[in-house]
Amino acid sequence: MKIHKSFSKLELIDIFKMLNNDFIIDRELNKKEVIEFIEKKIRSFKIINTNNKYNITTIKELKKFLKNENANKVLSVKDKSNVILQAKRIINYCENNYDIDLSTFSNFEEIEKATNEIKNYHYISSVRKAINKINGDTKLKEKIKFNNVNLDVKPQYTIKIRKGIFRYDMLNCKLEVIEEY
Repeated sequence: MKIHKSFSKLELIDIFKMLNNDFIIDRELNKKEVIEFIEKKIRSFKIINTNNKYNITTIKELKKFLKNENANKVLSVKDKSNVILQAKRIINYCENNYDIDLSTFSNFEEIEKATNEIKNYHYISSVRKAINKINGDTKLKEKIKFNNVNLDVKPQYTIKIRKGIFRYDMLNCKLEVIEEY
């Protein structure tokens, strides 16, 4: 079994702990030893928690998940800049009426490849914008979905608005209520 190098030792331990609480990996082991331990024990591993944040329900899905690059990996500044640049190239293509001649791409396969590379980084706003725009292209065989994310859920806040006369003490950083109505 091949595990992608983008997974850290602690991420691997947490993934297996989330899938099965009884599968304990010693945190004292180094990353190479953790990978060797997983490779030895994967045949007897059973997924107990099928309702996990990775949506992994079978061993086959787990192996595929670990073989691919870690989607939750934090990007370096250089990598993030490249992802944003790819997203801007896709947005440029879409805003020019999906005309390949007016874009920086030479064919539609390049666009699909770039889109598949950036779709895992949905937390970047330009990536979301690029994916939403490219989904409007008629040449696209099927709509592109973000991996394991629901962007429709908005956080709810309760706000209490106070009216009155207040005094702010800047030296002590305190707000004093003089009159509230």
